[in-house]
Amino acid sequence: MSSPATPATHALPLRRLRHRAREQAVSAAESVSFPELVWAHYLHVQELHKNGDLHSPAEAEYREKLDRFVAENGRILNAYWCTSEASGVALTEQPGTRVAGFLWRRHSNIRLHGATDWVTKGAPDIGHGLHTCETLAIRVTEVLSGTSERIAMQWILSVAGYLLGVVDQGHGKPAQAVATRAVKRARSELTQVETYYDRAGEKTGRLIYFWGMMLGLATLAVIGSAVYSLFKTLDVSQMETQLFFVCYTMGAVGALVSVMARMTAGGNFTIDYEVGRPALRRLGSFRPIIGAIFAIVLYFSLRGGLIQVSAGDSDPTPFFYGALAFAAGFSERRAKIITGGAARFLGEAEEEEGEPKGAPHVSKGGKAEAGAGSTG
Repeated sequence: MSSPATPATHALPLRRLRHRAREQAVSAAESVSFPELVWAHYLHVQELHKNGDLHSPAEAEYREKLDRFVAENGRILNAYWCTSEASGVALTEQPGTRVAGFLWRRHSNIRLHGATDWVTKGAPDIGHGLHTCETLAIRVTEVLSGTSERIAMQWILSVAGYLLGVVDQGHGKPAQAVATRAVKRARSELTQVETYYDRAGEKTGRLIYFWGMMLGLATLAVIGSAVYSLFKTLDVSQMETQLFFVCYTMGAVGALVSVMARMTAGGNFTIDYEVGRPALRRLGSFRPIIGAIFAIVLYFSLRGGLIQVSAGDSDPTPFFYGALAFAAGFSERRAKIITGGAARFLGEAEEEEGEPKGAPHVSKGGKAEAGAGSTG
């Protein structure tokens, strides 16, 4: 009698099994660094040029190290290998994993690997240029993603490969004029790459900040649901509840519209995109929350009589409160103008409780001086 088949819902996807098998294989094997791979490739090429054997022990050693390196760092997109010395640069891509195993896929990890000290020991200027490539690649990897990251990293690799080609053709000691010309051209290219990186980084930072604001709106929705339940428990009147949530919502919307308006062409919205994605996302999530807080303060000030804003001959309506709350969330400066009456009222109350206006006080010289409120 045959055993019943295992339900398909309990079977792991084949891709997850392959990924788990690869992780186990990497953990079981010794990790291979890129300099080790470069050295194995150099020995393989030397053996190939010497004997012409395509299946030499050096070739088998190189293939074995290559498989372990790719299993750990991802497939090699492009590479340049020197032939005069054991040096090279390579670009690898490791696919991003899925969130929770089945949701959207994270961005792939593209990384530049370099081992160039052997061939550039007689050409320090070219070595400095290659170091600039590596530092710029670090910034690109941490900030950019997707197509912009792929373009910038491929661009950097082409510059690094060009520099290595110049020093490799000179067998580690190119002519000074050739090296100077190559470094000058490489710096010009890297300047263009950095300009592209700055432009793409600014757009990427704005996009992350926007999704952070969406996260802030979601947080406000959860908080609003809890506040609504509290109002039901306290038996707050329906009109008061409506006015509260009108101001609460319009303050958050005003903050969102304010940022989006400044993100358009010619706006004055600037962010430091190199602070990192989590920090940008948190900063964006705070913006609608701050707008909602300003709107709620405005609502309490209006209902408590701290400030007086005329709505014409008719009584204030939810539309009236919503417009003021939107203005408060749209700009902190407008919120300060609207709530300025409440600030002055509180300031006068503090003065009445403390020292009277114009009360004289004695200076160091013993003479009585008039207070800030005196007119004499």
